[in-house]
Amino acid sequence: MPVTDSLPQTDAQHSVVARRSVSLAPRQRWNLYGAFAAGSLALAFSFAAGGVWPVLPFAVLELACLAAAFAWLERRARDVDRLTLVGDRVVVEQERGGRAIRREFNRQWVRVEVDRERWTREPRLVLRSGRDALRFGETVPASERIALARRIRGMLGAR
Repeated sequence: MPVTDSLPQTDAQHSVVARRSVSLAPRQRWNLYGAFAAGSLALAFSFAAGGVWPVLPFAVLELACLAAAFAWLERRARDVDRLTLVGDRVVVEQERGGRAIRREFNRQWVRVEVDRERWTREPRLVLRSGRDALRFGETVPASERIALARRIRGMLGAR
């Protein structure tokens, strides 16, 4: 389940962690790429041995594109959103593509809103405090964002 509690529930501190649901570990992902590469190169070399050598550059191009896609997945697999309640503060930490962002809000002023994007109609979770707005939970599937919003509202309301 992508939405998990990371810290034990105590009166002083509550936390919610939202991360992508990743089905393969990094090593498994690159083993799968190696299997694809071996099969593709074996097929390309068999065609090249039969005299159809122009297949080789396309096989290499295919493997380069697949490697780029796997590297992009690898980088995005570590994306995480963390919301922690510490007393009267709401601390939001986000990591996207290796970059970390940390924001703090006053607990009494934070509103949890669920907006629907115009053309996709997917719910978008937004934390607002005054003029500040921060999207939260983008790594969670759209079907689970409303439940995540309810959970955060419950945490913010509990004292």
